Amino acid sequence: MPPEMASVLSFSDLPMSEDCLVLNVWTPGPGDGAKRPVMVWLHGGGFFLGSGGDKYYEGSQLSRDEDIVVVTINHRLNGFGFLALGTEMGDEYASSGLVGMLDIVQALRWVNENIEQFGGDPDNVTIFGQSGGGSKTTVLTAMPAAEGLIDKAIIMSGAAYRVGEPAAAVAVRDRFLASLGIELGDIEALQNLPMEAIVEASAKIGLLGFTPAPDGNYLPRQPYDPEAPEISATIPLMVGTTKDEATNVFLSDPTWQTMTEADLLQRVTAVVGEAEAPGLIAIYRERAPDDLPMHLWTSIMTDQIFLNSSITLMERKIAQGQAPVYAYRVDWETPVLGGILRSPHAVEMPFVFKTVEVSDGLVGTGPTQGEMEDLMSSTFAAFARTGSPNVPGYPVWPPYTLEERNTFIYDTTPQVVSDPDGDIRRYLKEHQASFRPAGASPLSERMGPDRFGDEDENR
Repeated sequence: MPPEMASVLSFSDLPMSEDCLVLNVWTPGPGDGAKRPVMVWLHGGGFFLGSGGDKYYEGSQLSRDEDIVVVTINHRLNGFGFLALGTEMGDEYASSGLVGMLDIVQALRWVNENIEQFGGDPDNVTIFGQSGGGSKTTVLTAMPAAEGLIDKAIIMSGAAYRVGEPAAAVAVRDRFLASLGIELGDIEALQNLPMEAIVEASAKIGLLGFTPAPDGNYLPRQPYDPEAPEISATIPLMVGTTKDEATNVFLSDPTWQTMTEADLLQRVTAVVGEAEAPGLIAIYRERAPDDLPMHLWTSIMTDQIFLNSSITLMERKIAQGQAPVYAYRVDWETPVLGGILRSPHAVEMPFVFKTVEVSDGLVGTGPTQGEMEDLMSSTFAAFARTGSPNVPGYPVWPPYTLEERNTFIYDTTPQVVSDPDGDIRRYLKEHQASFRPAGASPLSERMGPDRFGDEDENR
């Protein structure tokens, strides 16, 4: 991991273990009989790495200040949690590619059965997650096994309206087994491997190789494609992104900060084709005429990878007409690294959890960080409490509709904007099929294990 990246995103240094099915609970009043809203956090890192124990997710301040119960969990990841072995390894492994998600379902069942002892309300549970955690949140709302365990959901920079395909999961399995020299069907050889061998083989596949895929059972179909799942139609959603998601995705690219106009054209051509590239660049240059090629490029990738999938998911949810959707965008810009990251992927996590004091590598220090903590933590907690993120003293935040597309802008001066950058939204919708890669995953191909370090693969 480059030193700049390590300073921005520092994952926990907790030890790896196969015995990882644990959770953390913060509450202002254990056993006091109160019925507090419960917020269950799903960590990022794709479906590959990360930990509910990362320093950004310490829940004591959020729990105490907002009078809520905060739960963070760990579950199986990478090859342990999302390797689709298939019936060729035995009928009992038909859905092994989803056991990481089923771990989360089991945690939600634990919450449902036990959280009342911690002063929480089992009938008011909000799941929320960022990046890969946002994708997990999305998938859970489409899993019949989680029905009745979720009352509200917040999807942060991870609106995976589509996940993996069964055929791709089979190809990953075959590569995985081949790298270990294990024959298809030899489940005993796989079970006898040490944990370290599974971790190493997972790292060879990479971050994006491990993702849930529909199995026709626990995940009957793609989460929000071709439409939103009926089983979660009545669950209110909050869905959002940061303004400059892709800046810290490309921070580890040694050529990013030295990009020329020719480099920009070449990269955009690789994404949308030679005919479309000049026009797409012109749209972004008109919006930000002073931006350097490096920032024009990350703006394009932010919208194509993160924003487009969020809008698609919200539109499909709205079509059901049964529960509100609240849209947001984080525009607050971090001062770290001279400000080149602007509003990067993950910048909002310390504000939601009120952990700014241990997150200076990501959000820096200054007079506005505390304001952002108060703003984001209070609106997120309000949504968990009532299904509406509106808080007195801040602008009125209406639900997202196709007519208005109202979006709450998180910044030092928060505001609600109708259809922000509507020209770009329309372009993305009209040209979605022409993007290469055109997948709906909110994770960039640049976000492999080499981008975040490989020391955290199975926490």
